[in-house]
Formats: sequence, C-alpha cells, structure tokens
Amino acid sequence: MNDAGRISVVGYEARYREQVVALARQMHAESASHNDMPLDEAKLIAQLEASHSMPDTVYFRLAVRGEEVLGGFFGVVSTVYFTQEKAARDMAWFVTRDHRGSRAALLLVADFERWGKERGIRKFFLGQSTGVNVETTTRLYEHLGYRVIGVNTVKECADVHGS
Repeated sequence: MNDAGRISVVGYEARYREQVVALARQMHAESASHNDMPLDEAKLIAQLEASHSMPDTVYFRLAVRGEEVLGGFFGVVSTVYFTQEKAARDMAWFVTRDHRGSRAALLLVADFERWGKERGIRKFFLGQSTGVNVETTTRLYEHLGYRVIGVNTVKECADVHGS
C-alpha cells in the first residue's frame, strides 16, 4: 500500500499527548537497553514540549495520518565536545509496529535533516539503542546515506552507591 501521500510530519501538540505517551510506552517496553528503567511520562512530555520553547536546539515531530500518530522523532543540536561546531543527533526515533516499513520513518528523518540544515548543521548522528530490528535499521541508515562507525554497548552494575 502506498501511503506516502497520506502521511504528514507535524509538530507536537497537546491533542497528540495520549498517543505520544502510548508510543513512548511501546518503545520503552521493546527497548532491550531501557525497559528496566522507569518511564517518567511527565518528564518525557516536558522534554518534548521544549521543542516549542527551544526550536533551534530541540526537535520533536510526529508522523501522522489524519489524527493517528504513526511515529515520532526527538532530536537535539549541541556543540561537539572538542569544537564549537554543532551537530544534530537523535534521542529517539520510533515508529509503531503496525507502521514499520511505511514512509513514516523516512519522512521523519528527512524532516529532521531539513530542520538541522536550516540551522547550519552539516553533521547528523543517528543511533540504535533499543535492540529492535538492528539489522533492518542499519540497512535503513545506510540507504539514507549514513555510515556505520561504531556500536552501542550497555553494562548494568549492581554495586551502585545508594541502591
């Protein structure tokens, strides 16, 4: 089914809150690296709403069809630690199970890149830390012109002070 003409990328609005929280819950549950940490929905929404008050450094957009949220992309711009040059990176990029393979993911990353370029960004970093469809996601990144330059790792420590 060709749904490219029916999917739009839009900014976050309060009317999408329930669907965005449901999307976050799905992402959190699927994430091999984060599902053992609590999901603070109020903190999440506050960070996403920062895209309104900090539009040059915080990006959050949704892929929607009509009023249905298909996915979202949360990204930031910051200076690289050794230079004043800024780079853009994703914090979260997720499409619901039912809409993976649709144009939603492609439209979201294209819009993120457009947003970044408008702010003078020439370097974009995308990662994958959920452990969901790693090979498919890597192929998608490469198809979009990204190079694989490393890996993500996670270690859990039981002997943490205060725990």
